[in-house]
Amino acid sequence: MLYLQNTQEAQTLLVPKNGTIPEGDLTFTAKSTIDLATEMDLQVVDLDISSLYFHLSVIVPEGCPTGEYEYSVQADDQILSRGLLVLGEFSRPGQYEKPIEYEQYES
Repeated sequence: MLYLQNTQEAQTLLVPKNGTIPEGDLTFTAKSTIDLATEMDLQVVDLDISSLYFHLSVIVPEGCPTGEYEYSVQADDQILSRGLLVLGEFSRPGQYEKPIEYEQYES
């Protein structure tokens, strides 16, 4: 699952690769899982830093509602990666924070 802040600033997105070498221009598409409307259809460029992930720079279009989306990265109609994306407000994208409490018992 990928996490994006709902802001119009450029963000780096790490998308898992499936091992296929892309031919042509990369397209990042995100479709809402609620009404199946395509909210994002962006031309992107892989920074080609890793063999495991696409390093994409993404700007969320203005007016995209927060929520869950199904994303896909394609090159010339060939799907290179597909999964779920959560668009919202996060303190740390992708981090689950649980407070840890310790109790000490007397003997």
